[in-house]
Amino acid sequence: MRPQIERERDPRTVDLIAVIALLILVFGSICYLTGPSSEEITTAFIVPSQTMRW
Repeated sequence: MRPQIERERDPRTVDLIAVIALLILVFGSICYLTGPSSEEITTAFIVPSQTMRW
């Protein structure tokens, strides 16, 4: 019969891992949203003409 190893996680450790994961998520999203854009916005407003021929 093999010995049973009980591994209960300390709630403080789980909380610490969750806090670190949230900090990484918040920091990553802030860097993503405030970082320089890779492409410039070149949208133009297109006004249709009064007379259109198809």
